[in-house]
Amino acid sequence: MELVTVITPTYNRKSELKNLYYSLCKQTNYDFRWLIVDDGSRDETDQYIEKIKREPKFKIEYIKKANGGKHTALNTGVKQIKTELTMIVDSDDCLLPDAIEIISGIYSKYKDNMKIGSFTFLKIKSDGKAVVSLEENELVANYIKYRIKENRPGDMAEVFRTNVLKENQFPEFPNERFLSEDVCWIEIGKKYDSVYINKAIYECEYLQEGLTSNDKPMKFQSPCGSMARGKELMSRECGLKANIKGAIIYNCYRKCLVTEVPKCLELSILNRILVIVTIPLGNLFYKKWKNEKNKSILDKKM
Repeated sequence: MELVTVITPTYNRKSELKNLYYSLCKQTNYDFRWLIVDDGSRDETDQYIEKIKREPKFKIEYIKKANGGKHTALNTGVKQIKTELTMIVDSDDCLLPDAIEIISGIYSKYKDNMKIGSFTFLKIKSDGKAVVSLEENELVANYIKYRIKENRPGDMAEVFRTNVLKENQFPEFPNERFLSEDVCWIEIGKKYDSVYINKAIYECEYLQEGLTSNDKPMKFQSPCGSMARGKELMSRECGLKANIKGAIIYNCYRKCLVTEVPKCLELSILNRILVIVTIPLGNLFYKKWKNEKNKSILDKKM
């Protein structure tokens, strides 16, 4: 069995998948397999995958499911993964040639430390500049403390122990197709640490029609998923500043909810008090973000 599964959720991205495929073919270490989870594409992605399955030096697996959003595609794929490590790579991105080799080397160093649940590397943009930078070459830290409490946002390349992802699946809500990934990362951070490595292994692009550009409209269309993020940020472990932010988010997107609050999104007494106190701020940000959502939709039409 290979060491790593590269999992790629995709939706109508046949043309972008080619660059990722070529980057996988150029790896200096082939101790991986590629799992594509097709979230209901209508652009003949399946035919393209069937064609390339016969060509490479690594195994390619393909699953097709009904459209439900990236997080549901990840849940579907992770259930099937048997390798020790899993790396999520978006369909419009690619890996640098020594990515798997670097992952393998780092993992061999920390393999027996079961407190380590993930390995976090740098991403670069097409101009070669890092999306975020690290001050230390190698650091063991907790996601909640390092990324949330110390306010170190930014896109990074995470590699997880597969069992950790299996234990922490993304919540799914009917008719919602968007969920911020840190809903899951915060839960993982409550139990595991990550190794932050000051090496780039991943090149990213932000497409006009990608998730990043559609962020605000999709959040409003997925209020339960957005409230789930607010609830996670209100976790005791995240600290007061994040708790207040979470309460504002929870308030804002609860206004979009046309049904009762799902049981899994109900709050503790303390968090209910915090939500009540921040209602005015929630209303303010609701108006602000709704204007941004409408502007985003208008820009897309123009």
